Amino acid sequence: MFINTNKWKLILDPRLTMANFWDKSTAVYGDQILAILEEPLEYRVMPLQKLTYENQYHFVNMGANVLRELGVKRGDRVVIATSNRIELITMCYSAFKLGAIAVPLNYMLKGAEIKYIVENCGAKLVFTDREVFDANIKTRDALPTIETWLMAGRREDCPEGFNSLDEMLDNVSEQCDPVKVHKHETIAIFYTSGTTGYPKGAMLTSKNLLTTQRMTAAVLPIGINDTGLSALPNAHLMGFAVALLCFMVGAKACYQKFFHPKKVLETMEKERATVFVGVPAMYAILLTADIENYDLSNMKLWGSGADAMPVEHIKKFVNLGRKSCIFFEAYGQVETSPITALKVSSRYWTFRHGCVGIPVIGVRIQIWDEEGRKLPRGESGELVLKGPNVSKGYWNDSEKNEESSRGGWFHTGDMAYRDKNGLLYFIDRKKDVIKAGGYSVFSNEVEEELRNHPKVAEVAVVGVPHPTKAEVVVAVVTLRPGETIDGDDILAWAKENIAEYKAPRHVEIRDEMPYGMTLKVLKRVLREEMVQKLEASKL
Repeated sequence: MFINTNKWKLILDPRLTMANFWDKSTAVYGDQILAILEEPLEYRVMPLQKLTYENQYHFVNMGANVLRELGVKRGDRVVIATSNRIELITMCYSAFKLGAIAVPLNYMLKGAEIKYIVENCGAKLVFTDREVFDANIKTRDALPTIETWLMAGRREDCPEGFNSLDEMLDNVSEQCDPVKVHKHETIAIFYTSGTTGYPKGAMLTSKNLLTTQRMTAAVLPIGINDTGLSALPNAHLMGFAVALLCFMVGAKACYQKFFHPKKVLETMEKERATVFVGVPAMYAILLTADIENYDLSNMKLWGSGADAMPVEHIKKFVNLGRKSCIFFEAYGQVETSPITALKVSSRYWTFRHGCVGIPVIGVRIQIWDEEGRKLPRGESGELVLKGPNVSKGYWNDSEKNEESSRGGWFHTGDMAYRDKNGLLYFIDRKKDVIKAGGYSVFSNEVEEELRNHPKVAEVAVVGVPHPTKAEVVVAVVTLRPGETIDGDDILAWAKENIAEYKAPRHVEIRDEMPYGMTLKVLKRVLREEMVQKLEASKL
């Protein structure tokens, strides 16, 4: 099925790096359409809405020459703090070309958080746009260590004291030779969302980023004849990796800055999309957006990651596409670049909830107990792993590096087990395991049980401190469209259908959950809010 396809020229190229990626991919795909943007680029030298590989190659080269003119050298950290626009990806590759280290930031971060990251990584240059600067940074004084500011967008909108990318592109060459990047050289720092305090900067190499994307490209039946759609945040490693995967296989991609379910469905139908990659929350929202009114029969591959995907949703989506339609799921973390394991479902076979598949080639996994002993199959413990996808560690954080690499293995912080067939099952984040009255309650398990309630749409379960039980289980839910019910009724249902030791002691109904950049529920935020609302002694 894959013989004689162009993508193998990149997948098997031993000299491919993130620095020379566009030189090599353009040699393979040339004038083929790479991306269709919601809005055209705002630069006089490139007022384009459709980008070919050759266009992007020149855009990356010009961006690299702009950074060089601004004094960026090999090893310098370049903070990229823009809204979810194609320039975020472009300037990352521009930094790679020079051997500089790209530091893409979540556009939802606020001033103090951005300041922490800028100072933690030691960056001297920030590339931003008016949207993020005006809303989140607000003043250059907020980042006193930054020496150089580069502004995306039209030159007319560039404020005083900033270098305009639009203007600088007028005067730089379209040619730029890539540096030779060592496979273990840090080329990007992706800051994790963090569970407490400020985020950690995972250092990724060219080998890290290319390894799992090459393997994914090899196993998925997508190539130059496919059209994908993505509304993922490109500053998050999942979105960045999905874009890299599309670039590698030559698929055309429709990029949307933000996830709007109606726009997504309209674009899928109009462009006869064959591929969509999102997170479980996106799929849940699509199901409430009159999805049955759109023709999605051309879909051949749905993809998901970042959180557990309900099995019933997988079945619904594969049935919307071709008979051969598959649902691809990837499991991993930022520190694993980002894939550790994968699985593929279809309308003819699915896996039990919690199954994340098999490790990708080259990745070794084990399940350890709290004393660091390897556990046999069937027993649950912390997932640890080794492989070419594992990050070098955290930037400027020796304490976290030592903690995460105990015994020579990367500690994921995820509770998991392997069955007798070698399939890996995710149970819960270690930090989300609730210690209730002497029992270990897995929040992910309770969430899955609560989703069986006919009126419940989304669930998040957290632990709230209790003076005698250590913690008690609290659930926050949203309802299916048009449904009404109160929390006490769901609580009563839970007591009838869920084991007493893990059934929630309080249920709160909300219109929506607090989401992060990837539409993953922010349990840390929920936990803090519920602690403030509830007096644990009365639960």
